[in-house]
Amino acid sequence: MRKFNKGFTLIEIMVVVVIVAVLISAVALSFPPVGDKLLKENADRFAALISLAQDEAILQSTELAVEITPSGYSFYQNEGNSWVSFSDAPFSKRQLPAEISTKLYLDGISIDLKERDKDKPQVVILSSGEMTPFTYTLQFKDQSEIKLKVDANGEIENTFSQKESAAE
Repeated sequence: MRKFNKGFTLIEIMVVVVIVAVLISAVALSFPPVGDKLLKENADRFAALISLAQDEAILQSTELAVEITPSGYSFYQNEGNSWVSFSDAPFSKRQLPAEISTKLYLDGISIDLKERDKDKPQVVILSSGEMTPFTYTLQFKDQSEIKLKVDANGEIENTFSQKESAAE
């Protein structure tokens, strides 16, 4: 007479664990990033695009520029004596999430991004690779902020700070 053991085999358990892990990772990836992660992603994207624009200006022997607005930023190319907006990736106009506010400092002086000349870029990148030094601050809901300090050679210093909450 044969005895049958009731239960699950190791293979069955492992298959269930793998399925659950795949489902959990799919759900986690479907949520948009929040807080510090969202802030860091946008700061990293901006820094990468500035570096890429600097390389592009050198390779194409042309002047490029960046216009920073309260809700995002745009890249421009100098054609003749006027700035023409890029419409193609990766230099197309970028919108920041509504939770992120920005500040721009040129030579340590805060620039009012709402009261600026429209379509007049604040940062110029020369064909030599030199650029207008600036500091770009991104802040998530008055909680954490990242300061990107860019010098005339395009070197980027990234500083992250988190504000203490009132509940602590």
